[in-house]
Order: sequence, then structure tokens, then C-alpha cells
Amino acid sequence: MKEVFERAAKRVEERGDEFVSRANALRAASAHWLRHTAGSNMAGAEVDLRFVRDNLGHESITTTSLYLHGDDDERHKATERGHRIAWS
Repeated sequence: MKEVFERAAKRVEERGDEFVSRANALRAASAHWLRHTAGSNMAGAEVDLRFVRDNLGHESITTTSLYLHGDDDERHKATERGHRIAWS
């Protein structure tokens, strides 16, 4: 997996200096990162948490609930809506 991420990072870097941070994010990626992303995406798409649990092989739904980021997303959106600096 690391080799795939490294090759992808090099291709992203070839696009220019403004893509260096994206390339570095790819270099930091791992198989666990992919797994977590998949779990988060399933949970975010409102797939039944029992199915997410089973797909990820968790024994406890409590572990699977860590993949729920809805509260974080809603908090972020509310903060963006309510905390604007009026530059004039």
C-alpha cells in the first residue's frame, strides 16, 4: 500500500508546488486510513451501523460508532454559518 501511495504522491507533485500538501497527505496514508475512510463513508451515507460493523469485522457496535462523524460535521457547518468575520 505504501508503494501505491508513494507513486500517487509523486504524480500529484508533478502537477505543481500547490499540490505538495496533497502529496504529503498521500504519503501519510495507510491501509488503516483507507479502512477508516470506508467506514466513515458508509456511516455518513447512513448505512445501517450493524452492517458497517459487520463489514469492518468489529465485535462491538461501540467500536463502529467511532466512525460516525455527523456531530462533527454539523458542528463545523454551524460554526461556519454563525462565525463570519465581516471584512469591509
